[in-house]
Amino acid sequence: MDTKIAFFDIDGTLVNVPHGLMHPTQETIHALVEFKAMGHKIVIATARGEVPQSVQDITFDGYICNDGHYIRYGGEILIDELFSEQQIQRQLDVYEKYHGRSMFNSRLGEWCAFLDDELVIKHREMFRGTSERPIGVHEHFTAKDIQAISCCVLFDTADELWAAYHELEDDFTMIPYDTELIRMDVYCKGFTKGTACQYLYQKLGIDYENTYAFGDGVNDVEMLQLVKHGIAMGNAVDELKRVASEITSSVDDNGIAVAFYKHFGIKGE
Repeated sequence: MDTKIAFFDIDGTLVNVPHGLMHPTQETIHALVEFKAMGHKIVIATARGEVPQSVQDITFDGYICNDGHYIRYGGEILIDELFSEQQIQRQLDVYEKYHGRSMFNSRLGEWCAFLDDELVIKHREMFRGTSERPIGVHEHFTAKDIQAISCCVLFDTADELWAAYHELEDDFTMIPYDTELIRMDVYCKGFTKGTACQYLYQKLGIDYENTYAFGDGVNDVEMLQLVKHGIAMGNAVDELKRVASEITSSVDDNGIAVAFYKHFGIKGE
């Protein structure tokens, strides 16, 4: 049997926090468990710096976090790209110039001096499903204190976002979102979510023909392009749907399970 591997975004793909879907559906969980029982591999691929408790009931084989800058497989850390102190200071200076509210994170901690800011609260509501103030976040720090892989920085306007983006674009990998909650995710130059998936399936010796990925957002475009079967959720943005090899049902309508039933002959519960 040829081993297959499937990569999954979290937000809008496995869960849908704004719609109240805080955990993967039972049909999705059943499909993933059956797929693993067939000897295949399942891997998270997310912009998040940590995997939320909501999907930890599923035993994934690997985790690609921070849009590819942290990779763990089988309990082994393969990639862990931290910013240098100079890179942190460079960002802090630019964010201050354009009124950015920065949130740095890694598996080592979180650093944010804006926990009570309106935009930061909106971000928590969008991705954590709560406005409650988190505990354990470092609120007072200098650049040398931060040991982060990524930074999500929020702006009042798209003009401020793009001004900051253009000042930093030569030195960092960035993913901008200039509608709704205006923000960008910032990383060291290097892996992206898509190239991290490619790196992992090649390292595992899994044939390109047996690679699958599921996503819904603009940061999933390259991931879907670098696997054989790039599957967009029904709720995906149009930009992703245009590059997908197929479109499944929405996350709320068991889109992953629907695709698994089609491709792998898995039966519903």
